[in-house]
Amino acid sequence: HEGDYLCTDAAVKRMLADSGEESRDYKILPGTSLDDLHPPSIEGYRASLRATKPGHVFLENSDSELLRSLGGWRRDRESGEEGLTTAGILMFGKLPCIGDFFPDFQLDYRELSDKNESSRWQDRVTTDGSGPSNIFEFYRTVYPRLISTLKVPFMLKDGQRIDDTLVHEALREALVNSIIHADYAAPGAVVVTKSSQIFEFRNPGCLRLPLQVVYQG
Repeated sequence: HEGDYLCTDAAVKRMLADSGEESRDYKILPGTSLDDLHPPSIEGYRASLRATKPGHVFLENSDSELLRSLGGWRRDRESGEEGLTTAGILMFGKLPCIGDFFPDFQLDYRELSDKNESSRWQDRVTTDGSGPSNIFEFYRTVYPRLISTLKVPFMLKDGQRIDDTLVHEALREALVNSIIHADYAAPGAVVVTKSSQIFEFRNPGCLRLPLQVVYQG
């Protein structure tokens, strides 16, 4: 109630998209098939799941059944339409297919150099066709780089050494949140920056809650 003002086209599109009852993550993308997926990503996910939860029931599923269980493939019971969902294609898709539906899709990791001021960065990972093709591959590639310079104190639990600290946990959470909560329909890239002084995570989109509520937790 602060007055009338003109919204940008992007803001109007976001409001219309958010007004639907169905989550955008589970929207069926027309014309998609399992051929639009990046097979190493599916195998990588299976390997991660097997390592953390060896007895999980999803491990017995075929690729299509696994995707259904995860919400990456869906069939509309009323129309009979079925295909990959937004979540499925962003998580496991091939880059050209993601670009068909999200032209502004870009994930970028930059490790800044403190010694060479003439160099903009000393390491970079980006979705330019030569790097990761989807958000799962980006996570798998970037997380080891984020934590590569962290010091790990010697700690034991039940006779096993613990190499995971609260800083590791915080960086992992920040990376996942920056990817998962990005608005890939909005212009802009997910940008993760690392230097000796700071870790910075930026993504396109707007907060759905007032900032003071976010800080409250």
